[in-house]
Amino acid sequence: MATTPEMSDLDVKDGRATEGVTVHAEKQYEGVGYIEEESAGWDAAATRKLLRKIDLALIPFLALLYLLSFLDRTNIGNARLDTLEKDLHLSKEKLQYNTALSIFFPFYVAAEIPSNMAMKKFRPSLWIPAIMIAWAICTTLMGIVQNYAGLLVCRAALGIAEGGLFPGIAY
Repeated sequence: MATTPEMSDLDVKDGRATEGVTVHAEKQYEGVGYIEEESAGWDAAATRKLLRKIDLALIPFLALLYLLSFLDRTNIGNARLDTLEKDLHLSKEKLQYNTALSIFFPFYVAAEIPSNMAMKKFRPSLWIPAIMIAWAICTTLMGIVQNYAGLLVCRAALGIAEGGLFPGIAY
């Protein structure tokens, strides 16, 4: 960019007029949209270092959440081995235990898509803790279940609460 006589006290740098700065040589780059790496304010090594730091902070916590989710999902099997069927008076002929076991999954699957939509609206840093709180409440209330209907309600609510965890972790 050439200077004009009326710009005698101004110098030109990167297409902008700056006062008191002398530009000795301008860099010429071919191609449209070229951004020099230093001018963008980041470099590849710093990005790798930052991503590694984030991964080391998040992945162990998210792996623990997923492990706890898996343990909680399968915990009903341990309760059956103890005395679940006897305590809740479940009928083996009506397959009530199997129904209580399987009611979790339709609600789990149905909650995944709305959970992803909510996560985009509220952001993961708010949504995942909300899921964890709902999940903890459902798990705690499962300990005070007195009958078959209560077990079904708790398992369905647990499916809804846990449904957003895996997509949330993947997000």
